[in-house]
Order: sequence, then structure tokens, then C-alpha cells
Amino acid sequence: MGLFKSTKGSIISDYFQLKESVANLSAGNMVNVELYDDHLDIKEVKNSVSLRYDQITDIYYGLQTEVVEQSKSVIGRAVAGGLIFGKVGAVVGAVSGTGTKEKKERHFYFIISYTSSTGEDKFIQFEDTRLYKGAKVANKLKQLCNITPAPDHVDL
Repeated sequence: MGLFKSTKGSIISDYFQLKESVANLSAGNMVNVELYDDHLDIKEVKNSVSLRYDQITDIYYGLQTEVVEQSKSVIGRAVAGGLIFGKVGAVVGAVSGTGTKEKKERHFYFIISYTSSTGEDKFIQFEDTRLYKGAKVANKLKQLCNITPAPDHVDL
């Protein structure tokens, strides 16, 4: 696979992190999702899973924002204060470094809902950690599966 090309023979492909184990694919591993004319392949190094487009019922690609608390760096603030203002700055920096601060983490998820060969409704969840072509893959998959996107707004 070239740097900017799809896997040979596929329409488009990209790498995602698999969030839950599926068939013979392990959670947490990076997988390549490859779209072909009549199916998609999800490939690890040695294992793969295929889904026909008529099995796919819905596709989601979107963002989840999570607020995470982190403790402030007492040492880092003391060093910075000491460098700028000397001993008094180091003491003030250390005191201001106590407590926690909030940080926002963004996660992009790609979820494929499908009907299994046994007739069960299931889904495969990926995290788009690279943010390279994930949205393009999801949009192309919607097009290949004839899934119409939800309207951006609703007229009343």
C-alpha cells in the first residue's frame, strides 16, 4: 500500500483501531478497512472478516468529546516560577500547582451496524486514531450501501 493510495484493488481503505473483538479479530488492534465493489474487508496482519453491503444496516462516523480531570504539575510550575521569578516564584508556582484541571479529549468513532449470517443485529466499532481518511471511508460506504445521510436540519 502506498502512502496516499488504497490497498490494491480496493476503492478506498484506511486504518482504524478495533474497539471490541469481532470473529477472529482482536480488540485494540489496528485493522485495515477496505471497500470493494460488492463487499468490505476488515484485515489484521493474519486474519480478516468480510461483510457484504446488503448485510450493512447503518453507518455512523462522529465525534465524542470527553472531559478528563488531570492533576496539575507541582514540580513543573515550581520550576517555571523559579526560572522566571527566583525563589519566591518557585514557592508561588508550587502552591499554584496543587489541585486538578479539566482537559477535553476528542475521539472519532466509526461504527458499522449489520445483520449477521444468523440474523442477529450486531455492530463493529472502530476508533479513528489517525484522522486521515476515516470520514471519506464512512461516506463512501454509505454510498455503496445506499444509506441516505440524516438531514443536517429539519424544517418546521
